[in-house]
Amino acid sequence: MVLFFLILIGYLIGSLSPGFFFGWVVKGIDVRNYGYHNTGTTNTYHHVGPVYGVLTAIFDLLKTSVIYYISLNWLNVDLAILPGLAGVVGHVLPFYLEFRGGRGVASLAGLSLIALFYSQSLLVLLLVVGSLVYGIKIATIKVNLPIRHMLKLGALVFPIGLIWFSSNLIIFILLTLFGISIFLDILRFLNPKINEAYLRKSKFTKLKEKSQFSGYTLFILGALFVVISFPLEIAVMSLCLFIVGDVLAPFSKMIRFLPQKVLLSGPCVRTGKTPAGAIVISTLSFVTGVFLNSLTPLSLSLNFIFIGAILTAVIDQFSFILDDNLLVPIGTAFILWLVFV
Repeated sequence: MVLFFLILIGYLIGSLSPGFFFGWVVKGIDVRNYGYHNTGTTNTYHHVGPVYGVLTAIFDLLKTSVIYYISLNWLNVDLAILPGLAGVVGHVLPFYLEFRGGRGVASLAGLSLIALFYSQSLLVLLLVVGSLVYGIKIATIKVNLPIRHMLKLGALVFPIGLIWFSSNLIIFILLTLFGISIFLDILRFLNPKINEAYLRKSKFTKLKEKSQFSGYTLFILGALFVVISFPLEIAVMSLCLFIVGDVLAPFSKMIRFLPQKVLLSGPCVRTGKTPAGAIVISTLSFVTGVFLNSLTPLSLSLNFIFIGAILTAVIDQFSFILDDNLLVPIGTAFILWLVFV
C-alpha cells in the first residue's frame, strides 16, 4: 500500500512541467507547439529563453531525486527507484497536459545520479545503462557508432573473465586471437586486393589501417601485455576503463555545453580528442570502477578508482604519440602500479 501511494505521489510530482508554465506565463504560448513539441529543457531554452531553459533543466533533474530521497523513508535503496521511475512517467505523460510532456532525459539522469549515490547494485547498474541508452536513442545529435565499437564493448569479457577464471585461460585465448589477427594483417599487407576489400568494410575498419596493424591486433596486444604484467585489480581496472571510455566517448558530441575543440594543438588535432570527450571518459570510467567494486569480489578504494578514471581520460589525449589501444590501457596500468604498488 505504501509503495502504491509513493508511486502515485512520484507520478504527480514528476508531472509538474516548468517548461509548459514558463511558456504560458512568460510568452503566452504552449511550448509544445514549437520546435521539438515537448515541455523539455531544449524546447524551453530555444522558445522561452535561456534562463528558463536552465531553470527547467534544474527542476527536471531535481524532482526525481527528491522523489527518490523521500521514498527512502519507507523503502530500501533499490525499491525507491520505482517511485522515481513513476516521476519520469509523470514528466513524459502529465495527465493535465493530455499526456504530452517532455522526453524524460533530465529526469532519468537525476534519478540515476541519486540512486548511484546510495547504491551500486545490479538494479542501479541497469537503471544507469538504461538511462544512457534512452538518452542516446532520442538525442537530437545522432552519433554513428561503428560496429567495431560494439565488438570492443564485447571485449569486456577478458578483464571481467580475469576475476572468475584462471589468468592462464584468458592469456591463452588472447594469444590465440592475437595470432589469428596478426596473421590476417600480414596477409592483407602482402595482398593489396585483400587489403582493399578489408578497408571497404568501413564499419569494422579505419582508413589508417591500410598500412598499419589493425585496431583489433593492437587492442589484443595491449590487453595481453596488461594481463601478463600487472596485478589482477590493476589489469581489470585499466582494461575496463579503457573499453568503456573508448566506446562511449563519441557520445560527448551530444553534450552541447561542453567544449568540443581539441584540447591540445599540433599533431593531436588529427586524433579528434576534445575536453568533452575527456570529461565523458573520466565520468563513465569512475562509474565503471564503482560498479566493479560493488558487483565483483575486487576490493577497489575510491582513490584507486578516481585516479584510474582521470588517468584514462588524460592519457587518451596523447594518443597521437602511440595508438590508444596500446597507450591508454598500458599507460594507465603502469601509473596505477607505480602509485599503489
